[in-house]
Amino acid sequence: MKLFGLVSLAFHRRAEATSTEASENVVVSLLLDEWCRHSATNRNDPKSYATIRRIVALRAAGKTVDEIRSEIFTEAAAEEED
Repeated sequence: MKLFGLVSLAFHRRAEATSTEASENVVVSLLLDEWCRHSATNRNDPKSYATIRRIVALRAAGKTVDEIRSEIFTEAAAEEED
């Protein structure tokens, strides 16, 4: 529940977003949860908070959920290789 609240707050901080649809929060929360499981990262890890900001920025840029999923999982794979 804490994670969902953080995602919601991230969306409400955007100047152009006066209200956020609940479905958008759910989609982003589920995407982040999937990323956390895949990358074996705790939801309270600073890396997770950075990923929240990344997801929100990509959505604000007009990326689809599939595009975001591809991008954040590709970035995670590249970090694992380093």
